[in-house]
Amino acid sequence: MPISTELTARLGTEHPILAAPMAMITGSRLVKAVSEAGGFGILGGGYGDKAWLAAETAALRGFRRPFGIGFITWSLAKQPELMDIALEARPRAVMLSFGDPAPFAPDIKAAGALLICQVQNEEMAQAALDCGADILIAQGTEAGGHGASRTTLDIVPAIIDFAAGLCLWSRPAASLMAAAWLR
Repeated sequence: MPISTELTARLGTEHPILAAPMAMITGSRLVKAVSEAGGFGILGGGYGDKAWLAAETAALRGFRRPFGIGFITWSLAKQPELMDIALEARPRAVMLSFGDPAPFAPDIKAAGALLICQVQNEEMAQAALDCGADILIAQGTEAGGHGASRTTLDIVPAIIDFAAGLCLWSRPAASLMAAAWLR
């Protein structure tokens, strides 16, 4: 049974479930499986293996379900041409983690894709919203601990309160997801 939320409406999915774009782990097969099951598969572009990204995005061409492509942002900054490969695949969204999303936001938006930004604190949320993030993923230490210093139970309400205060007065609301290791 589908679960309708603001997030599912934005992503064009049946369920508010996103597959994490784990570098070179979340390939086209997993992306397709998650998206075909009604969630949102996100290809793990990670640190930027050009040959792998080209092969995996080629496997997604013509795929009729919504999907995304994610990158480690500081690594993408060293190989910005990878964004062109990603956008040629026509993803519904591009997810950026661990770095400044601003240099990539205009191209993502111009391609008609949503911008998903993973954040670990309010400053990162502010930077993501400033460059037009459509979806924020609040990542706690339980989500592998990558760069996070706060638990999911702490960071999620803090980012909700922070983003709600900003969006209430000055801009359209961004959807929020929580990234955590669920057992």
